[in-house]
Amino acid sequence: MKDLRDIKISIDYDVAKKILGNKENAINYLSLMGIEVNRKQSYQAKEIYNLVVENWDYETSLKAIREIFRKTKKYCNGKSGEMSINILIEEWKKFNFGEIKWPFSQGQFDNFVQRINSSEKIGRIEKDDEVKIAAVKYRRIKELNTARNDFLETLIFDKSSNILPTLLHNKGIDFFINGISYDQKVAKSPTNEFKKDFGQNWKSVAIENPKKVIEYLYKYQDEGRFGASPRLYVVYLDEDITPCEIKNNIQTLDLQNPYDITFKYNHKDFGSKSYKTQAYIVLLYNSKK
Repeated sequence: MKDLRDIKISIDYDVAKKILGNKENAINYLSLMGIEVNRKQSYQAKEIYNLVVENWDYETSLKAIREIFRKTKKYCNGKSGEMSINILIEEWKKFNFGEIKWPFSQGQFDNFVQRINSSEKIGRIEKDDEVKIAAVKYRRIKELNTARNDFLETLIFDKSSNILPTLLHNKGIDFFINGISYDQKVAKSPTNEFKKDFGQNWKSVAIENPKKVIEYLYKYQDEGRFGASPRLYVVYLDEDITPCEIKNNIQTLDLQNPYDITFKYNHKDFGSKSYKTQAYIVLLYNSKK
């Protein structure tokens, strides 16, 4: 496959498929490019994607694909995201769930229940209630984060006309910025290691040194999901952030000048290795705190 960072020049079949996602999107794209495909005729997906490759023009394609993206469910959900997020936060408060935070880490439900079962301070009925409430909180935070992520992607998309989105979810690529592929990663924090190293002032250090946050996120990523490709990081410094604050934070995002990042990663199998990449970052926090 060609380098995904070359799409201003040309693309190949695999890249066309990653951007458009399915044959129907590809046919709609070709139509916007002035290339009509007989929808009644049975075409193989490969034939359609090859037509995309043969007729690729970056500037025209950028406008066409952005137009298609504006009609997707994800974009529409994102545009109404402010209202959805506010409703979910108000419901959280209504049920007196306290601080908006995860009751247990993803994949740690069994350990959480074991901890509850081991407690001698409460009875079995109280334990049932605690697990029920935690499960509801977990589901609601997942729902809240989905609404936030769609809202975020829409805000980022609308911020720059140089963003070419992928029309369906693709592992490793969410969009191209100025022709370069980026994977969006949402992090619940700047890593536990960052908090430990910078102590009580970790939040102010993060705000003043976003590049340092990126370095930590690359350096301490899970090896099972390791990657050194360009990324756009969205990092929560506060969990109870409002849509208004998210908008304010997005306004600080500079999509013209990515950070040049060098980091070392300690692989289990072959030890430490150095990597170079580029990344953008937006920090989400409540400025009133």
